[in-house]
Amino acid sequence: MTSQSSRSLNRTSSSHALWSSLALALTLLAPAGLRAQQPDSASTTARSDSTPRPATHQVKTGDTLWDLARVYLGDPFLWPEIYRLNTDVVEDPHWIYPGEVLRLPGATLGEPAVAVASNAPDQQATEPADTGVMEMEVESSGPTLFHRLPSRRVGGSTLQDGSPLDPGPAVRPGEYYAAPFVIGDRERKRSGSLVASTEMPGVAAAHDRNVFQNEERVYMDAGKQGTASVGDHYLVYRDGPDLPGVGQVVVPTGVVVVEAAGRDEAATVRIVKQFESVELGQHVMPLEEFVSPKRVALTPVSEGPSSKILWIHQEPQLASLQAYFIVAVGEREGVKLGDEFHVYRERTKLETGVRLPAEQIAIAHVVRVTDRATTLIVTGQRNPAIREGARTQLAARMP
Repeated sequence: MTSQSSRSLNRTSSSHALWSSLALALTLLAPAGLRAQQPDSASTTARSDSTPRPATHQVKTGDTLWDLARVYLGDPFLWPEIYRLNTDVVEDPHWIYPGEVLRLPGATLGEPAVAVASNAPDQQATEPADTGVMEMEVESSGPTLFHRLPSRRVGGSTLQDGSPLDPGPAVRPGEYYAAPFVIGDRERKRSGSLVASTEMPGVAAAHDRNVFQNEERVYMDAGKQGTASVGDHYLVYRDGPDLPGVGQVVVPTGVVVVEAAGRDEAATVRIVKQFESVELGQHVMPLEEFVSPKRVALTPVSEGPSSKILWIHQEPQLASLQAYFIVAVGEREGVKLGDEFHVYRERTKLETGVRLPAEQIAIAHVVRVTDRATTLIVTGQRNPAIREGARTQLAARMP
């Protein structure tokens, strides 16, 4: 028979065990709640590389991968880094939902542990490891990646699909000079090239240098484009793909200026602008001066020329804002610098017979145009489905 003191001791021990369990549970749950109620005082600024980062972020209403990358990584264009860590949670980067816990790259204490479910009575499912660093409050940065486009209007004008008209072209000199574009056989055969380094090392090197940086000098053969003169600017480029029936894509890598030139010898040029790696053997052509289009309201058009995306610069898995792409319409169709195109999903029919309307994916502006092809840059985005083969159409023209 159990004595009264023994029964009292057992009840006391059970009570202590119960309260200990409750305390442990509250301890495990407390950090997430405390972080949600105590935002960091520096919540509106991005963390520097030396600032400790939390291991995870719990998605709240209004959050986007774009804004999370801006706050935690310091650059919104690094959002794919967060997406790649969370493909088991995020099926489509366009959609993240409140309550989801996303892993963050570069956490102070390493990558968080993955939650593992277990049926064993003495094991508990663990949540991602906590670095002890508080989450940051993420404020929306406005109409950016994965947000709906702005609803502003200019003079009450709208496009044929009812969407608002952009107030003017988003074309800047740097975007113009860096934009890939298409040339024909004649231009390709007349182009020159970078032929040698001006350096004369005192000690023989195992390999000659063929990659150069800004402000370095190289020798240039102007090719069949005429004699180079001091002060002339040339565009340095590498070959992109050859688009059948359209032409050769050229990808600008830099700009050089002629510092010395002779009639029967290579010209000495200095690199004054770089977009990619400038290397020996790359081609050159005279630089066309950028003339900025006027920032005026565009004129909506109906049934503008339409074409599919033929090629996207750097061939990304998921193109986004500031991406360049090329379509097979050009000056022959009246396209001009600054014109606005829409990328859209074509009208489709489901197996059930229900028809889905055309849906806008993105807005792009013309930054380069030749006889047969046009280069556009993405300036607004509703959906992430910018890919080769997507349909585009001229929606508004420059006056």
